[in-house]
Amino acid sequence: MPYGKGLASAFVADGDQQRRSWYMFFFQTRLAEIAVQLNDFAFLDRLWREWSPGYVLPAPARSSLNEAFAQPGVLTQTLAYYRQLFAPPSDAAAQALEALATGPITVPSLYLHGADDGCISAQLSEGMEAAFTNGLERVVMPEVGHFLHLEQPDAVFDHILRFIRT
Repeated sequence: MPYGKGLASAFVADGDQQRRSWYMFFFQTRLAEIAVQLNDFAFLDRLWREWSPGYVLPAPARSSLNEAFAQPGVLTQTLAYYRQLFAPPSDAAAQALEALATGPITVPSLYLHGADDGCISAQLSEGMEAAFTNGLERVVMPEVGHFLHLEQPDAVFDHILRFIRT
């Protein structure tokens, strides 16, 4: 995920990102829990196709994903994440933690993003360098969608290994 204010700004002012993030807004509604479960979680299949257009989740992995979401409380808690996403924390301790988590990154960092990511535009990661006080290496991987580690595991591993070695 891109780091910094650009992502929050995109939710408000970038029509392309708003279209990509439609599911976040839909998850705020009472219809979401029902819709996600319909037709053996076909909603999740749609998201995967949109987010990673060139990748097909293997059937055993899809079954495991559906089984996990079918467990009592899992889908409700997953949607709760999105439902609190746009609300500021209410208690002082959570506010302090959020302030710390949104400050500058002080360690050398590697950022990987798929060029074909249908969930979050790779363009939103442009200009993040200012938030990384000890360096940021940003890599946009061609022909990869949202799930880089599944789509191109060897390439992701190579990027990480090279970065760690340097």
